[in-house]
Amino acid sequence: MNNVLPIYHIGLIQAWFAALLVYRKPNKGAADKLLVIWLIVIGIEMLYSLLNAKYLTWLPDLIIIPLSYGPFLFFYTKLLTSKKTVTIRNIHRHLIPVYLFILIAAFWGKPIDINSVNFFSKGPITWLAILNFTLFLLVIVYYWRASLKLIRKHNHTLGDHFSYRSETIMLNWLKSTAIWILSGFFASGITFIVFSTQNIFPFNPIELFHLGLLVFTFSISYYGIHQPVLYQHQKPKQLQVSDEAQEKKSQKFGDLLYEHMVKNKPYLNNELTIQDLADQLKVSTQEISNYLNKELGVNFFNYINSFRIEEAKQRLTNPAFDYETLLGIAYDSGFNSKTSFNTLFKKETGMTPSEYKKAFRSSTKKST
Repeated sequence: MNNVLPIYHIGLIQAWFAALLVYRKPNKGAADKLLVIWLIVIGIEMLYSLLNAKYLTWLPDLIIIPLSYGPFLFFYTKLLTSKKTVTIRNIHRHLIPVYLFILIAAFWGKPIDINSVNFFSKGPITWLAILNFTLFLLVIVYYWRASLKLIRKHNHTLGDHFSYRSETIMLNWLKSTAIWILSGFFASGITFIVFSTQNIFPFNPIELFHLGLLVFTFSISYYGIHQPVLYQHQKPKQLQVSDEAQEKKSQKFGDLLYEHMVKNKPYLNNELTIQDLADQLKVSTQEISNYLNKELGVNFFNYINSFRIEEAKQRLTNPAFDYETLLGIAYDSGFNSKTSFNTLFKKETGMTPSEYKKAFRSSTKKST
């Protein structure tokens, strides 16, 4: 048992120190505040296990606090991906399994040692431990699937709000973390079942669980600290106007938007968002989205990148930019990677940037 004490010490310090870093993070969003609470709860779990292992050995050897990790993962994902203000007051309903096992542990009245569990015995300790592990795995699977569903839905609508793609806005790190937490916790549950059927415990499966939790805590705290707020919530404006007035307003806004794009070239910012553009024009994001979707039939991503492609075409065909590499032209045109530059350019023109440049020079030589 003493071999795992460093895991609990490191996990406790890591979780609470990470919570402090996230708390001090500038421009925190609602998801960051929830992450602070989650990291504090993980620290409490590590402290509980430390006390159980060395000092207060009468504490029940059950998975109690981690029953909250599924709901925490789901609501953290929901707060990151929601375009509307989200309330998490009803999170307590999702924590009923935690409250249930806290009551069981409080009124059990005697130690619960996981090493004494025999899968084939009919004792109450065995059934309680099996119920505990089974409920834990069911909770994790349910909220894991719900979280991945939110991420998939989020990625389907990225083009309406962002002009680029990156790991942080696509939440690939959170998807990987969700898969990690499911795999690691499942391994703990299966290990427990296998060991209990043989009534042999070469090591405590809960210790394996905490080792995985240590890695998980590092992952979610590291990426959570660097995760920006994706959406700034605004109340939609409901204005009743006639069709004729709406058409004039839309045309006027279209002229304003196009003039701003040509004159100020905001698309050269390779991390431009619809919120950035709305702030520059002093309008709402809803007004921009409505115009692009209804009047032009495109989303924000395609609209902005059409200007970037035109900018790249000018640079590729202008001898004054012959000194620039393709990567340099990509960045100077507003793209955030060579891959996205090549993909979008070929989709628009049917040629790669290098092929387009060669074709232009070849046609120029023939004409002369």
